[in-house]
Amino acid sequence: MVEIKHIMCCCGGGMGSSFMVQLNVQKYLKQHGITGVEVEHVSLGEISAQKFDLLVVARDIVYQLRDYPRIVELYKIMDMKELTEKLDKAFAETEDTYHIK
Repeated sequence: MVEIKHIMCCCGGGMGSSFMVQLNVQKYLKQHGITGVEVEHVSLGEISAQKFDLLVVARDIVYQLRDYPRIVELYKIMDMKELTEKLDKAFAETEDTYHIK
């Protein structure tokens, strides 16, 4: 099992939507008392599998990232309820490879 210590939020350009997801992931971590997890946001072109334990992406670009081992796919990137439910599943996951839709 891979421990989640680095979360990467990704969008097409790496500026607007991925930054908003990063802020919501940080809010989730704070609300759940989870410490020691680094959260970043990047564009598709900046992704490197060596840099993260979990990838959080919008549904519209997930097909370009399907080969990465641990993905949380968001249908509504600003929906805190959806993000919370999916991050709960990711932090409870016992497999090294998963795709949470």
